[in-house]
Amino acid sequence: MKSTLTTEGEGYGYNTAMLPNYDGFIIIKPGFLGYTDNIIKDLCRLDFTVIEAKEKTLTKEEAEVIYNVHKGKPFYEKLIRYITSGPCIGMLVLSPFADKDSSIETLKQLKEKYRKRYSIDKTHNVMHSSDSYQNVLYEAEAFFG
Repeated sequence: MKSTLTTEGEGYGYNTAMLPNYDGFIIIKPGFLGYTDNIIKDLCRLDFTVIEAKEKTLTKEEAEVIYNVHKGKPFYEKLIRYITSGPCIGMLVLSPFADKDSSIETLKQLKEKYRKRYSIDKTHNVMHSSDSYQNVLYEAEAFFG
């Protein structure tokens, strides 16, 4: 995976020549990998392309980076224990949309569809999707390294 930050040129920031070729990031969570084929089919129906997928068990440190936005909330520790409890699948996706917000929103709707149908509870749910493009980059880097 390419680095998205650069220290070249005048100051620090995004180097548009090095921006990644994906605009969405999802995780299929432990215990729900059986839905992977259905999720990929839905992504394809929505004209998304899976650029990279990887199965792994997250370390506590990786999970803490991905779920940093929830640090300090009552469910945080339970979420970290759950997401590190077994294998999950991370996917980088390319959307058909010209703007990143449409990609993020469409993935959020897909996530909610699966959560409503198959989740056990608010913590033990089917999938995670990033809620902003900045988080896509940050979370994908934590997952894929």
